[in-house]
Amino acid sequence: YSYYDGKLVSAETRGNGSIGENILHNAKVIPSIPFQIPYKGELIIDGEIICKYNDFETFKEEYKNPRNFAAGSIRLLSAKECGLRKLTFVAWDIIKGMEDNNNLFYKLQDLSEIGFEVVPSMLVKQDTIRNYDNISALIDEIRKTADFYSYPIDGAVIKFNDINYGKSLGSTAH
Repeated sequence: YSYYDGKLVSAETRGNGSIGENILHNAKVIPSIPFQIPYKGELIIDGEIICKYNDFETFKEEYKNPRNFAAGSIRLLSAKECGLRKLTFVAWDIIKGMEDNNNLFYKLQDLSEIGFEVVPSMLVKQDTIRNYDNISALIDEIRKTADFYSYPIDGAVIKFNDINYGKSLGSTAH
């Protein structure tokens, strides 16, 4: 989602990883996507449109699961119909903007303060990881957090809080 001088100017799907579908007409009817934010310059936010499990209850007789339901709903031609679907945008990264801050946790906190729902982060320090018997215990904690927020998830992403350090390690398309 792109903002320029605080105004929502574009929204697109992930698409093929390079080119996505324009969904601005539908983004404007999702309550968790603010039209205006107190930010100067360009701000590009990454996240996902979801339908929380508790909101999906109304639609579960007709649709298979909340993830596919949300993905199809955001592509509807009718913004009015999309607005009835109880979708939520959850931000998890800043692609451009807020460059003066190199800490992902604080960037997400800043997004929360200007009106975005952000992915609940679990700050895990290296010494804290040693307290888990294995990575499965950490993943179980992530699942419990997702359940608490009623988020449908099928995995987890682990990022370094130090954004520059994380970028220095490289990335994959997965």
